[in-house]
Amino acid sequence: MSSTTIMNKLLIKNGTLLTMGGDRQPCKADLLVADGRIKRIDTAIGRGEHPDVTIDASGMIVLPGLIFGHARLGFSLLRGQTDQILDDAERERTALRLIGGLSPEQVRCSAELGICQSIRSGVTTLFEGGSMRHTDQILQAARTLGFRLIGGRMLADRTPDWPETLRMSLREQMSDAQALAHDIASSGPDSLLRYGVNATNPLFCTDECLTQAKAFADAGGYPLKIVLTTDKSQVERMRRESGPQELASLETLGILGERTFLVNPSFASELEQNVIRKAGARVVINVTADLKLGRPLSRLPEFVHKGTPVLPGFDSPVYGGRMDAIHELAVLATAFRPQYGPQTMTPEQVLSMVTVDAAKALGMDEELGTLEPGKQADIVLVDLGRDIFAQPGAHTNAYCRLVYEASTSNIACTIINGKIVYRDGQFIGCDEKALVEQANTELVRILEKA
Repeated sequence: MSSTTIMNKLLIKNGTLLTMGGDRQPCKADLLVADGRIKRIDTAIGRGEHPDVTIDASGMIVLPGLIFGHARLGFSLLRGQTDQILDDAERERTALRLIGGLSPEQVRCSAELGICQSIRSGVTTLFEGGSMRHTDQILQAARTLGFRLIGGRMLADRTPDWPETLRMSLREQMSDAQALAHDIASSGPDSLLRYGVNATNPLFCTDECLTQAKAFADAGGYPLKIVLTTDKSQVERMRRESGPQELASLETLGILGERTFLVNPSFASELEQNVIRKAGARVVINVTADLKLGRPLSRLPEFVHKGTPVLPGFDSPVYGGRMDAIHELAVLATAFRPQYGPQTMTPEQVLSMVTVDAAKALGMDEELGTLEPGKQADIVLVDLGRDIFAQPGAHTNAYCRLVYEASTSNIACTIINGKIVYRDGQFIGCDEKALVEQANTELVRILEKA
């Protein structure tokens, strides 16, 4: 696979821009990209700028690339393999058995597939959850496809029931994590990769593991992600074995802070929500996966109301299914209304969550999240004109159209760091058809081995 399209200047003309900054009003304008950054936004940018590529975005919505807070790209090959298992514990055992047998080549194929699916739905930045093995293959896939990724290996050392292939001493895990972080750092300041520390919850991590993860994150200035307990059986087991509530335990250990991201706060009580807020921690919710698995819906409107930064995520493909950001936006905007009312999570709020708010939560708002001169050119073009279900579109609110009516088929172009990585159904630098064929072949091998 080759790299993405190289260019110095890209001109996007005649689009309807949702800059996600300022007054948030849609505006008709041209946008010029030079050397990977947004150089100029104006009503009429002439060809005197000598762009290498010009895109006519007439009738299209132009917005910042979407930023999502969680997925496990290395497991994309296993999508749907636990869908018919209704028991939570059995579902987890099956997933771990399949994951434990993945080869480096299969993790690489899986990550490339997940990245392609993310890019197709307008995602340009992802805080990836890592894996216990072969995380380097996930990072290499992101490098190859020109994808902006925050990620690192997953830490878990209280795992006597896990497959042997997934068990490793904490010392070995930390050594592996440090090597991966060094590899990313050596890529240079222009790399699209950033390291993120990933850990599981107190059910699968000893206090020593969690405190070492926190110390590692603090020393390197890395974000720290902790995946909380995800089903009732885990919650009951944790409280039976360790006593205090999950968030109280993390607070006591000093784990919570402004660079801590807590995934799946489905079982957080009102008291625990206040603990999260006071610590300044962020949360990541996976609404589609919650609905699919029958988890309690995270109290998203309450987190937002209390000022806790919230990022949407996809969860693991083993459980969550499609990594489809456009679909996730519609679910985010509607799933909470039966309980909280029709004004809950407006389309503009939802789009803000996956652009400017997500960038700010990740400490990347000086570079990403809005369309402004000087910022990195991560841009998505959405063409609702090709969709009969989104017609007629005249005089219809642009935010509502995007959130309520768009689908992945409407993504006309995805640009990362000023480079076109996807346009009109075609990936640049990736043979998607061959990748899908490889993925199906590898899945058969995985299931035969299991």
